[in-house]
Amino acid sequence: MTDMTISNKVSARKRMRVLTILLTSGLAFLAPSAVAPGLPALEAEFSHLENSELLSRLVLTMPMLFIALSGPLVGYAVDKFGRRNMLLGCTLMYGVSGISVLVLDSLTAILISRAILGVFLAGILTSVTALIGDYFEGDERNRIAGLQGAFMSFGTLLFVVIAGMLAEIHWRVGFILFAYAFLMLPLMYLSLYEPVSRSAQDKAAVPRLTRGQWIVIGSVCFLTFLTMLAFFMIPSQTQFFLVEIGVEDPTRAGIAIGMFNLTAGFASLAYSRIRARLSPEAIFALIFAFGGVGFIMTSQATTFTGTLIAMAAGGFSVGAFIPNANMAIISRASINVRGRALGALTTLFFLGQFASPFYSVPIATATSVGHAFYVTGLWILVLSAGFAIYAIVDCRRKKLV
Repeated sequence: MTDMTISNKVSARKRMRVLTILLTSGLAFLAPSAVAPGLPALEAEFSHLENSELLSRLVLTMPMLFIALSGPLVGYAVDKFGRRNMLLGCTLMYGVSGISVLVLDSLTAILISRAILGVFLAGILTSVTALIGDYFEGDERNRIAGLQGAFMSFGTLLFVVIAGMLAEIHWRVGFILFAYAFLMLPLMYLSLYEPVSRSAQDKAAVPRLTRGQWIVIGSVCFLTFLTMLAFFMIPSQTQFFLVEIGVEDPTRAGIAIGMFNLTAGFASLAYSRIRARLSPEAIFALIFAFGGVGFIMTSQATTFTGTLIAMAAGGFSVGAFIPNANMAIISRASINVRGRALGALTTLFFLGQFASPFYSVPIATATSVGHAFYVTGLWILVLSAGFAIYAIVDCRRKKLV
């Protein structure tokens, strides 16, 4: 066998590995995407229950709570037992718990199955993001992180549009999309390998994270919570906003949410180029500027077309946020603690999503869903201004040094 043949096989294996990681990342937002378009129909079916409005939304967000609760433990398990084994096991059980809703009649049983699904999704997300940090470095790592965000966004777009069409049949039918997890298992088994752990001597040589690094990691995690508190209004409230302005078609709700994810995907694809020119703080300023404008535009929309335009504008925000936050953590955490650091980020990411209805529903109930988008857009713009000021001051300070 020639060196060229070996090199080609190695390159092909690496491409397959990258594709597997990216396709697996698409599982991240399948959990809400399969549910969101059918939420009004689900709520109507269980309307006889007390607090059905809130409980129906918990079907969407219950996985996020249990991702948040299990995140630290999952991060520890990923570091201790290995990324690949955790990823394979969690993906299998994620698929089983996802499709189980097809045969569950009780809302309580559905909520329990969604909670179990959240635990396994935490394992998937922490493992696959840790593998990006383990397999790649430098500019290539930034590029893969951007592609990961793009696959999450484009996957969400595909899933939510399909789920919208399936919701026309029945709100349960969208849950068949969780069978996608089973298709990923052979690719994971064939293409992924377990990164070599450091020996005890090597671990001792790795410098411990400084207090400043931990502060940055903690700040990124808290910022992620606030961001998801706001941006998860898109899958959880857009369909109700459309009903409010007279658009009751579930397929259109899926298309509107999908538009947000389409532009998010383009922003993720451009992330590595943006990062080469701007600091993380400047990128956060742009993220929140697009997000704030998109939310305020949504609040003022009176037609389906106007909502689509607003979603397109706002989508650029979350598409760049995910890789920017992930790289902020990965670049500051060694391989030995990377799982735990990413577990903390995963916890705050999904805790924000779970808490989102508790934030937005009271505002929407007291006024309107549109007003909830408006209020949220205002404080997102305040965040943008804060990061813009910080980026400008930091740039000037560096020039003076």
